[in-house]
Formats: sequence, C-alpha cells, structure tokens
Amino acid sequence: MRSTATFSLGTLLTAVTLTGCAPAATGQGPASPPAGDGFQPPRVYEVPLESFGEDDQGAPGFVEVQGSAEISVPADLATVTFAVETRAVTAADAAAENADLMDAVLRSLRGGGFARLRLETFGYALRPEYSFGENRVRTIEGYTAVNNVQATVSDVDAVGGVIDAAIASGANRIGSISFDTEDTSEARTRALAEAVEAATAEAQTIARSLGYELGPALEVRGGAERPSPRPMDMAGLAMRAEAAPTPIEPGERTVRARVSVRFALGPELPGL
Repeated sequence: MRSTATFSLGTLLTAVTLTGCAPAATGQGPASPPAGDGFQPPRVYEVPLESFGEDDQGAPGFVEVQGSAEISVPADLATVTFAVETRAVTAADAAAENADLMDAVLRSLRGGGFARLRLETFGYALRPEYSFGENRVRTIEGYTAVNNVQATVSDVDAVGGVIDAAIASGANRIGSISFDTEDTSEARTRALAEAVEAATAEAQTIARSLGYELGPALEVRGGAERPSPRPMDMAGLAMRAEAAPTPIEPGERTVRARVSVRFALGPELPGL
C-alpha cells in the first residue's frame, strides 16, 4: 500500500493564511502536472471562506493527497487456443482430414474430465498453396485447412493436461495461453478501501502538522482497475504429447487502485 501527498509546506502555509493577496478559487481543478520523471508538483488551493459551511468554522483551505494499493488474487481461469492444420492435394481432402482430426480433438477434450470446460471453434480457413514453375507461372500444388479452437477451464492447474490431450488427439499448433480471475470485485473493493485509508492518513498528518483538524473530503477521483487476462510467453513451450502434463505456472493477478482526494482543512487545533 502506497500513498503520496502532493503539497508544499511553504506554499500551503501561504494558502491557509488567506492574506487576500491571492485570488479565490474559481472551482477549477489543478493544472495537469508536466511530463517528466514522475515528480508530482504541489497542489494547493485557496477558496473563499464563505464557501464552507458553518460547521467548518471558517476553514482556511484544503489539501490534495494521493493513495494507492495493490491486492494479489490467484488466477482461476485458464484459456488456451490451438489449431488443427492439414494439407492435401485437393481442397476436399484437406477439409475432410481436418474435420476428422478436429472431431477427435474435441471428443478427447470433452472426455478428459476437465472442470467447467468451455470449447469454441473459430477462424476456420481453407487456402490454396502455390508454386512457381518456368516463366514464373503460378500453379496450385495443394490446399491447407486450418481450424482453431479455444478451450477455457476453471482448473488452472489442468491447462497442461488440456494441451497434451489436444496434441495427442490431432492438434498441431498452439496459439496462446492466458490466465484470468473470474471475479475481482472483492479485491477491487479492498484495494479501493486501502487506497482511501492511505490518502486519509497522509492528509491527517499534514493538517495536524499545520495546526488544523482534518475537514471533510471535498472531491475524490480515481478507482480500481479490472485487470486484463495475463498472456503467457509462448517462447520455449514445445508442443509435445507425453504421459506427464506440460508444466504451466498460472501465477497471480494484481488488482491496483489509485485515488486522489481533496480534504478541507478544519478548525484550528486547541492550544496552538
């Protein structure tokens, strides 16, 4: 959990005295920070005293802080795409052989006992293969048929077995592997709460250091992301059909939240 307070003590002290030398805020937000090495410039605001309610006791200004948090969640969905590719002299033979192999692949996967298996075929293609003879004359040598399948399982540890079963029954190309988390709502809620807590703690420290109580939150911006599926690097993944499952490590997903909160500065602390 991380938090960043965007303030400058010298500038903030000038803002809270409200000497009348600076104009009142017009309701517009702070200027966008300049591009650079990631440093956040001070964000200090002056507002007219009458813009606060009676309970604010003439609070002199407000400060903006930032908070962030990260929550790790395990992946519980695995998706693998693979294809059956066949070649033959005629288009009919290429298509027929491809259909037979794909049928065997689908039957093998459906009978493999994989939890909550979902299968979807997509991207079927049948194309001629050309060669060039004398005088660069192009002739058709044969045809290639390609049929793609996407398999999704809720048991992420079984994805290696899904790959091996597909290859053993006729699949000859692995397209991609990715991992996802089906429901990240709880993690997003926790990350948001921790980000707001971090920002509030920073704001309280700033306010008390200046001799003020922390007032109410005036504006909150930000939120928690919904992480996209994490693809696996396919380099080095050899297509093989062995008794032992192909080893695949699903890892974890990271839900990140970031908020920016403006707090009013409340009444002066007693005794200061």
